[in-house]
Amino acid sequence: MADITNRSRLCVTVKNRDDLTQHFSFNKLDDVEAYIATLRAQRLKPRVEQLDESWLVRIREKGHKALTATFKTRTDAERFIARTAEERSRGLFVDYTASLKVSLAELIVRYLLEEAPKHKSHQVLAYSLEGWLADSGSAGLELLKKYREQLRQQGLPVREGKFQMRRSSDELAWIHKPLSEITTVDIENFIGDRLEAVEPSTVDREIDRLKSIFKVAIVVWDYPLAKNPMDAVRRPKYFNERDRRISDDEERRLLEAFATLDFERAVEARLSELANAALADQVFSSNSARKKVLAPVRAKLLPLARETAEVVPYLQVFYLFQVMTAARRGETLGLPWQHIDFDAKTAFLPETKNGRPRKLALREDLLELLRDLPRGTQRVFDMGVDYVVGAWSKACAIAGITDLRIHDARHEALSRLAESGKFTLPELQVFSGHRDLRMLMRYAHLCSSRLARKLDECFKDSAKFRVHRGRKVLNKAADVPLSEVTTLADAADEAPSVPAPAVEATPPPSCSPDAQSEAGLIAKEVPVVTASAPVASASTASSEVGARVIAFPASRIVRDATGESVASRPRSEGAPQAPRAG
Repeated sequence: MADITNRSRLCVTVKNRDDLTQHFSFNKLDDVEAYIATLRAQRLKPRVEQLDESWLVRIREKGHKALTATFKTRTDAERFIARTAEERSRGLFVDYTASLKVSLAELIVRYLLEEAPKHKSHQVLAYSLEGWLADSGSAGLELLKKYREQLRQQGLPVREGKFQMRRSSDELAWIHKPLSEITTVDIENFIGDRLEAVEPSTVDREIDRLKSIFKVAIVVWDYPLAKNPMDAVRRPKYFNERDRRISDDEERRLLEAFATLDFERAVEARLSELANAALADQVFSSNSARKKVLAPVRAKLLPLARETAEVVPYLQVFYLFQVMTAARRGETLGLPWQHIDFDAKTAFLPETKNGRPRKLALREDLLELLRDLPRGTQRVFDMGVDYVVGAWSKACAIAGITDLRIHDARHEALSRLAESGKFTLPELQVFSGHRDLRMLMRYAHLCSSRLARKLDECFKDSAKFRVHRGRKVLNKAADVPLSEVTTLADAADEAPSVPAPAVEATPPPSCSPDAQSEAGLIAKEVPVVTASAPVASASTASSEVGARVIAFPASRIVRDATGESVASRPRSEGAPQAPRAG
């Protein structure tokens, strides 16, 4: 049994008097009669009619679940009844009524509450989805308000947007449509609007989020759709793979800039310590009064701070760690001391980008640098992400380097290993932590020299090849896997190894050699460890040159050639010099 009920609004009108038109809910008949009586008392002739905008369908049939659905027109309602009867008679009926009663915006709120916290980058995901709700209009803002209220009730942190970094979209009103009425055209209009505001790679990630929401709604939450609109969505085409290499000269200048910033950071910390001690016995009425006294005190204590500053070259060692391990920025900055095994020459990463733990292979010269870092902190590199990002940008500006990102050091590390010709792609995969070997195919041509040497070795031994139809063919004894031949056959014959630059200590631009000589602060270039053994695994070396850092007055990690700690020498005023790159 099926019945259709008109739940559209009631409209009362008067001819030629549009100002008297009023709408009433379908169940407010008493209000309609009262308004009509008022109009007739004014000797007007009102007319009432029910609109065609909302039709309720109820289907009750023995042996089947009762169905209720609302449609905008009577025609749609009648089609639903006919289709349901036909599909039930053939045993093919699928209940789509649940998808008619919920909007995508409501599912986004549910996704934020139930699914987003399970993601590793849930904060970034929540920021993006909350932005969609905010950009979708007043209805979206109301849903966003209720969502944040639910977070407060659960005792969870609520992010109140003080400023907006994202770029808004004007094509999001469609997320308030019933889930079953959303079409591919709606989504592609949104994609087109976003491509005018952000990069294609950003749009591609937003498509991934939409696809994930639809998948969870259909598969997990049981909101069936006759057709998933995401199946026909066309992704934007783009190519953003970077191949930025770091030249020898750029590395030298970058490490010089890092040396300067390390020295400035140490001087600032020492100056603050001395100034606070000098003003410890004084009481000030306000912060502004203290600042007025603090400025001349700091100027007076600056020479002493420069002389006694205890420099820890975190930035230099951070860069060398990146180009020697190919670690990601977050993996390096979050590395605790207890996860470094100096005997096994490894660093354990319990959580990585792809969700799997892995171990970093550490070179001996890198271990020497780490041994000399202070152990009084929980993390190896006692620096925040914001500080490192800002220092990297500042160092590039000082060194005159453009278009260089922190992640480019990871690419540089892998390229140096591949150029050595001593590592296969699977070995590079272990070293880098990539789950998919295809991500490393960009380094395949750099491994071609290794294949060339193995081929030469094989064809020099007559037992490893045979002549077939006038051609030399490898035998099984050749020990050259077919995968290497097929992968690298069209690669370049040989890629030259890129050694690390040899850097001589030079004074920074801000301090002349004469001034440094007078102050007794000419920095010394001190070798730490040079890897002289042949490279046989990722833990040995990616280049044959040891890592070097700049020696500062009172530096904690640098020793001279005799093994004497520089920190034990008399201190005098000066500035950092050029480090030695590794």
